[in-house]
Amino acid sequence: MGNEYKKIILLKGFQHISDKCFNMIKSLLKDDLKLTSKTQDEYDRTKIADLMEMKFRGPACVDKLIELFREIDETKDLVKTLRKEKLKAIKTIKAKGATPAEKQDKSSLGQSTSTANEASGSESVKDTPVKKEENACLSTGKIEDITTRTADPRMKLSLEQSQLLIIPTCSITPTKNCLQTPQKLPPTTSSSSSTKKPRLKSVPKEASREEGLQRGPKEVMVLKATEPFTYDVTGGKMMFHATVATESRFFQVKIFNVALKEKFIPNKVIAISDYIGRNGFLEVFSVFSVSDVNPDRKMEISKSLIQKAKATPKISHLYLQHLGTFVNGVFVVHKKWAYSEFIYYEIRDDTGVMDVVVYGQRLTSINCEEGDRLTLVCFELAESGAKRQLRSVIHSYIKFYANYKLFGVL
Repeated sequence: MGNEYKKIILLKGFQHISDKCFNMIKSLLKDDLKLTSKTQDEYDRTKIADLMEMKFRGPACVDKLIELFREIDETKDLVKTLRKEKLKAIKTIKAKGATPAEKQDKSSLGQSTSTANEASGSESVKDTPVKKEENACLSTGKIEDITTRTADPRMKLSLEQSQLLIIPTCSITPTKNCLQTPQKLPPTTSSSSSTKKPRLKSVPKEASREEGLQRGPKEVMVLKATEPFTYDVTGGKMMFHATVATESRFFQVKIFNVALKEKFIPNKVIAISDYIGRNGFLEVFSVFSVSDVNPDRKMEISKSLIQKAKATPKISHLYLQHLGTFVNGVFVVHKKWAYSEFIYYEIRDDTGVMDVVVYGQRLTSINCEEGDRLTLVCFELAESGAKRQLRSVIHSYIKFYANYKLFGVL
């Protein structure tokens, strides 16, 4: 079945680009395909297509090519063709392999989620086998409620313990809705622990991850949000990013419906449901997935958790993270190299130095110079040779502040 996607790469992609453009594609794929300088020079279009088919299984190999083509002026016109051919191949393969039961009664939720996968499928290839599995499950309407399956039992215990700490003192005689107190109560003083608010035993160091369709609802408080931006210039598609938190965890969110911007106001408590967990983000597509809660609803979120959710990671810490991790932060630009198709920024802090590679006209047109503070959202941690670097992807967001003078950054 994979040959269908390889044919698309060859016949609808590589055959229509110049040698110069093909060499650029090989250079961009060098790390993913483990190309040496020799193989990068010697491998032709067919060999590169073979390697892409093996590295990025199924339609993900076409998605990867779409991601690269979208950022190169010479190949932008081929993106729509590749997308259409990929969808044809998916339908053909599904028709050959689906059972009669799988062809019946497709739920509207499954269809909308399939559209959601198409909107973000070109961004990452690390979790592709799980994501193909997800598409097959959702498109047939067999949606499993995986909220409980992905829940962390340790987190459940922590929440129960926190609730026990703030339960008011009950009488010695247990009732139906009251916990029995110990036989010996500690002396009541003004500094008694029973009057103190519960505190987290540990603050999470990273944003929490959830995978697949999550029905919710999950009540969260909005910590920050970017302004909406056009991530797909040719299609005019818009989105924005946000950071939200519960009392015990924080999450990075991609919102693909800009009408929801009025909901994502800092310090506002909202409920999100029917969202998709993917690559460290919660992805929200439908305007009906976000709802208001009782105006009196308050969330007790510790200052340390809020600080961690908004913090910029140290560069030395990024060298310890897994490749493919997505990074948010505010960094100081020390050097800049501008090329026709991309820009290199050198960022540094008191722990190290790292390069940032920015592709595409949307991001390279931002006039950030040496000495400016650069806000990066949704940049992928990658590797070039022995060096780590941050690379822009289709959903990346950039904002800069000149000469350290403007603050209040994301």
